[in-house]
Amino acid sequence: MSKTSITIPDIAAAAGVSKSTVSLALQDSPKIKPETKRKVLKAAKQLGYVYNRAAANLRRRSSEIIGMVINDLTNPFFAELAVALERSFTDSGYVVMMANTSEDMQQQAKVVRTFAEHGAAGIVICPVFGTTYEQLTTHTMKGLPIVSVMRPIEGNECDFISPDNIAGSQAITQHLLEQGFTQLAFLGGITDTSVYQNRLAGFKAALTKANIPVDQCEILPCPPTREASAQLIMARAKQGPLPEAIVCYSDIVAFGVTFGLDRAGLKAGKDVAVTGFDDIQGCNVFSPSLTSVHIYTDQLAKLAAECLINRLKDPERPISNQTVMPKVIVRESSTLAREP
Repeated sequence: MSKTSITIPDIAAAAGVSKSTVSLALQDSPKIKPETKRKVLKAAKQLGYVYNRAAANLRRRSSEIIGMVINDLTNPFFAELAVALERSFTDSGYVVMMANTSEDMQQQAKVVRTFAEHGAAGIVICPVFGTTYEQLTTHTMKGLPIVSVMRPIEGNECDFISPDNIAGSQAITQHLLEQGFTQLAFLGGITDTSVYQNRLAGFKAALTKANIPVDQCEILPCPPTREASAQLIMARAKQGPLPEAIVCYSDIVAFGVTFGLDRAGLKAGKDVAVTGFDDIQGCNVFSPSLTSVHIYTDQLAKLAAECLINRLKDPERPISNQTVMPKVIVRESSTLAREP
């Protein structure tokens, strides 16, 4: 008997059980006793049977596969988030297929369509900036549950999980103000994105609360990369004295700023206070160690997984936007020794 011709009735006969019991055992159902399951699986193994999970999913009109679309896996933060998301879905019994879009809208469209064509149960996505719900549903033909993480999808028609960017930025700016700094800058980020606008709003809110005119401080946007932020701060250093403290859009931007300051003959944590946002792994061993906003990546991932799984169980449940309250982690980069 060839392996491809082995059927469930064959296994049932070998194990001395019914065909329905074999089906439940192969699906790892809790409805049958463990010893019965072991007997069925042993018989299937001896016969050389290979369970076709894809075919079973089609029969049940369901899938255990989650498509995970990440905008930039070269960014350590999004790599950490991807690992946390995969762990959360795996713990819930799902298999994750992951794709990187490299911040490319066409690549994103391609991978979303591919996941839909391969029968993914749902998609969790860190979208390319500017992504609309209509763009996604064009490729999924609607009906495929989608949860967005970190960045909202225009149209507000899918669940969204993110840190509280306003609160995080306001708290880390307040940390600098409490040390007596009054000449601050907000550096990095793409101006027409909601994440940038929220983090800038938090920065401004802290200034306003401290009765410091916003126009007294500098707003220095740039692409959120090491290279762009390093070049920007080096160019700014040539124009005259720098602000006392720089609130960076992200940790990656802060790393670039630290490098740029060094090239300009200055030191973060000594000549200029510098803070980041995201608190990625490595902030504590960077030189100087980086003060940052910790956004609880594991909690974000858990909420995203729960949200998508609940959406699969109840497609008609109301759309939800959930935020996680961040926390400032103070390290060397923001605590300068001030002159008495």
